[in-house]
Amino acid sequence: MNWGLSYLQHTSAFIASTASAMKETEGSPRGMNHWPSTKILAYAVGHVLNDMCASSWFSYLLVFLNAVAGLSPVDSALVMFSGQIADGLATPLVGVLSDKSTGFPSIGFGRRKTWLTGGAVLVVVCFYGVFGTCVPQLFDASPSRLTLVVYYCVSASLFNVGWAAVQVSHMAMVPELTTNDNVRCVLNSTRYAFTILSNVLVFVVFLFLLHDVAPLEVPDAYKFTLLTTVSLVVGGICTAWFLLGTDEVVKKVTTPPSSVGRRRGSSPSAAEAMNRGPNALSFEADLPIVPLDTTALTWSDWFHVGMFYEVGMVYMCTRLTVNVTQVYIPFLLTVTLHMTATSIAIVPLLVYVSGVFSFLATFLLRWMNEKMGREGTFAAGAALVSVSLGLTWLLTPETSGWIYLLSVLLGLGNSIVMVTSVCLEGDLVGDSCESGAFVYGAMSFTDKISNGIAVLWIQNQREAIQVQFPSSTAEDGEFVRLAYCVVPAVSAILGAITLYYMKHGSKTLVERTSSASESALRVSPTTEKTALKLQTDTVYGAA
Repeated sequence: MNWGLSYLQHTSAFIASTASAMKETEGSPRGMNHWPSTKILAYAVGHVLNDMCASSWFSYLLVFLNAVAGLSPVDSALVMFSGQIADGLATPLVGVLSDKSTGFPSIGFGRRKTWLTGGAVLVVVCFYGVFGTCVPQLFDASPSRLTLVVYYCVSASLFNVGWAAVQVSHMAMVPELTTNDNVRCVLNSTRYAFTILSNVLVFVVFLFLLHDVAPLEVPDAYKFTLLTTVSLVVGGICTAWFLLGTDEVVKKVTTPPSSVGRRRGSSPSAAEAMNRGPNALSFEADLPIVPLDTTALTWSDWFHVGMFYEVGMVYMCTRLTVNVTQVYIPFLLTVTLHMTATSIAIVPLLVYVSGVFSFLATFLLRWMNEKMGREGTFAAGAALVSVSLGLTWLLTPETSGWIYLLSVLLGLGNSIVMVTSVCLEGDLVGDSCESGAFVYGAMSFTDKISNGIAVLWIQNQREAIQVQFPSSTAEDGEFVRLAYCVVPAVSAILGAITLYYMKHGSKTLVERTSSASESALRVSPTTEKTALKLQTDTVYGAA
């Protein structure tokens, strides 16, 4: 772990130098504050509990349910699917309720901290209930299959509800903490750095357990209990650090006027362009922007914004790429390539170690965005993912050693598309903080549902193959290869195509370009400057 500590020290120093050079220039009182590294780090660690639990969840849940709990592939998929469905439904609901709540201002807990705390408690209890101990076995040494399936499905569902509350609350705090786009980028990048470090810690601990704790090379219940304990202790400490070190903007939530985005000469798209901030797509400025009395968007207004669906598609494809590779790496290694049990810790570890180096590159994403735009940056990440998975398709047990190098390439690509898609969400929300949690929740909804359906379908096909070929694993191994290589690659390419469409093929762009110049002349000087700024913005690529 020396390299990890050195990396964290280097990252902290870099953030400190970056943050000390940053001084927000907005008119609000909070805009004059500096952002020291301690303040940035306090925010960034607020998602560590979620990250460590998610690492075990996506990488080892199916392995645990098959090897330890004794569930079939389809039953295991039902458990994961129930969690995904619960998360998908809870996430937008949590977003709406969080946006409307006030929290407990008297103790310094605003709406985001309050929901995050409640979610963290639920995560701790239910995550331990899945990996740490099986409650039905405390009453019956041999519970029925139905009892186990129901128990794990309920635990998975409640865990994902808590996970959603933490995720949405943490992400929705960024637009509220600062309106400075540079600071937001640093907060998101540092948050992702701790996501990487959290995953690395999980895989290092599990590698140690598999390699040094008897029985060796066997992922048994005792090892999963130890891994769960470490994850919850470290995550709990980081959550406490976040709650104590992050100053949330505590304010009363007022109901915005119903006329938002509906005034004469205005529309949800116009309100969207007003509120997106400096990273708006150039074509969003083509519609004349009529100043509004308020910049608040209600959650229902977002359904009238075309980019809401486009960003959701990109985010869904990104999460499908990252999660499917993470879920099926252990099966690719053991079933398809016939590698040892320790490989299920080493290879995922390499994916995230490569993410460490790509995180250093995320500080260069600002430069990449200026040169290539969000579109070009995402396409570069998608290309790395596709090349890695294409070469993985060609591997055999004899050439399985190449998986280590290809996993590094995969990690680089995953990190780039993940950071870019999260930045797209921030671009979409802009300064519309009042409904920001709903937007993040809705994006996550598409992620959870698509991943749940994908895993359920893959596991159903695997069980059918195992029933058809009970004495051979070759057919199952080839299907795992297909699922691991094709589904994520297609998702990454589809995400890149969607982002390209957002820039070059949007109906908004096609219909508004012809009247953009004339419209700009009819607006106020301030609005004209805003429109010109948006039209020349290079964040999404050159026009």
